[in-house]
This record gives sequence, structure tokens and C-alpha cells, in this order.
Amino acid sequence: MTAEYVIRIILLIVVLIVIIIILSRFTVNKGKKPPADSLQLMEKRLENGEITQEEYEEAKRRRGK
Repeated sequence: MTAEYVIRIILLIVVLIVIIIILSRFTVNKGKKPPADSLQLMEKRLENGEITQEEYEEAKRRRGK
């Protein structure tokens, strides 16, 4: 084996590792559900007693709904 073949093999391994890392970054987020709507979060906070009805209505008004 000459030095040229060794360099090609090392370069191939590095490229494959980079491709695997890039693909794994994209597939990690596939299983997660999207973030909840801000109004839904406010509804949950209202149900839990973290905010008052007035604060919820203010948030709803700001959202334009």
C-alpha cells in the first residue's frame, strides 16, 4: 500500500463520519412534537392557577383572537 491509498482511505473515513454526524442531527428532531401554541400554554397556566382569568384574556387579546 502506498501513501496515496492510505490518505484516500483516511479521507473517505473522515467524509463518512461527517455525513453520519450531519444525518444524525437532522433525524434527532423527527421524534419531537412541535412546540405548543402560546395560547394553549396560557390555557394550561390558567387551568393550573398560575395566571388569572384577566391575564389570560389579556394574552388572548394581544394574540388577536
